[in-house]
Amino acid sequence: MYFIFMPVINFKSPSKKIVRKSLENILVKDYMSKEIISFHKSDSIFEVKRVLLEKKISGAPVISKSGKLIGIISETDIMKQIIDSKYFNMPMSRTTVSKYMTKNVDYILPNETIFDAAEKFLRLKRKRFPVMESNRILGIISRVDIIAAALKIRGNYSI
Repeated sequence: MYFIFMPVINFKSPSKKIVRKSLENILVKDYMSKEIISFHKSDSIFEVKRVLLEKKISGAPVISKSGKLIGIISETDIMKQIIDSKYFNMPMSRTTVSKYMTKNVDYILPNETIFDAAEKFLRLKRKRFPVMESNRILGIISRVDIIAAALKIRGNYSI
């Protein structure tokens, strides 16, 4: 009796590997908006109102001529200007962003998780944060972006 040893070849088709991100790797930089609408401190409040309405956004960063973040102008800031214009009869066309912008800006780092960002949104009661790295704006993350990220990953995780 002879025994012949033959290698067995598996003809099973290669399976696709499903790569799932761990919850720790669901990062702000993957869900932030990279199209940044920004203003300068010398811009007219009237123009800011027009752009915010046209673009359907609730605020935007204020940058210097060199591109450095120096503030944020938001719907809340615009409301303050509207109230002032009523009481002090201030013409809108002459009012600039510098008078009403928020100068102390909170921001988020690109490698923070969306869960850390969600906690920061709740704690600081903000609608949007600039995403910053090395004193440079990389994007904007909003509460809506966090909600969209949670919906997108829902199929893979229990959120």
